[in-house]
Amino acid sequence: MMQPLVSVVIPCLNRARLLRPTLESVLQQDYSRLECIVVDGGSDDETLDLLRDFEGRVRWISEPDRGPSEAINKGWQMAGGDILAWLNADDLWAPGAARTAVSYLSNHPEVDVVYGDCGLIDHRGAPIALVSARDWDLRYAVEHCDHIIYQPASFMRRSILERAGWLWPKLCHDHELWLRIALAGGKIQRIPAVLGYARHHAGNLGYRPEIVVPLKVEITSRFFDHEALPEALKHLRRRALSNAYLRGIDYTFLASASLTLKAGQSLALVRQAVRTDPWNLIGITRKVTRLMDLVLAAVLRRYLSRELYEALRHVKRLSLRFYATLFAR
Repeated sequence: MMQPLVSVVIPCLNRARLLRPTLESVLQQDYSRLECIVVDGGSDDETLDLLRDFEGRVRWISEPDRGPSEAINKGWQMAGGDILAWLNADDLWAPGAARTAVSYLSNHPEVDVVYGDCGLIDHRGAPIALVSARDWDLRYAVEHCDHIIYQPASFMRRSILERAGWLWPKLCHDHELWLRIALAGGKIQRIPAVLGYARHHAGNLGYRPEIVVPLKVEITSRFFDHEALPEALKHLRRRALSNAYLRGIDYTFLASASLTLKAGQSLALVRQAVRTDPWNLIGITRKVTRLMDLVLAAVLRRYLSRELYEALRHVKRLSLRFYATLFAR
């Protein structure tokens, strides 16, 4: 029996500096039935010269588009695979990712989307952290505005995309897609393996709160307006929207703005959360506590040496473990 074809689409615009490692992470997979398609939005850097170096191993087109969603959808329409994925032009697949995903999907025909853990790397490719994804839970995902799935570590069947629909034409399209697939009856499954790496760098649009925060609120609102919304989730609308504003604080602190600006924007989001659901006491209290922690950490990083700051972080972690053990008895 022939193994299924996996098609991965890479949307790109002026990413020559980061694109090569992405392509190599695909082409070095130990799974032979792979199709790699780059959809370039009309780059004017060295991207096209780089793509010509991969001629014969990578399919590519270069023409203006309206952003990554359109580019990915266009690539998927060009693709021949029954299993689809996409990588941003600065993401990586982990070694063995395609083989691991195909093996699971082949052995579990009822599963439509498979995802794993995701590493975070810096602009040089050095590891920063490993994110252990939680198991998929639709209620948790929407109530806490948590995308759960890291897109570089995900693979999906073409059939579920044809049923649920392709990417919506805005950023945060991965978050919106997972919710829509779930509403379409798709089965989403986590597997305990590192499948991808997301790159942390200043040019990442996902670190611009003025773009991301309104989209997170819109995604949450759209979910509750969907005709397939389960009856059991309808009562969560106000709580979920309140938590969407609170989630925005995380993105605010990813931005490269001043601490004063970050704190001011975060307090405005807290006020929005309170207005939306005044009874969201636990969520609001936790996020305000987290906000105070973020502000204190930023101040300490500014005025302490790196060694002293890391020592204080280590003491904090030890203290938290001690109290967790104490209260667990």
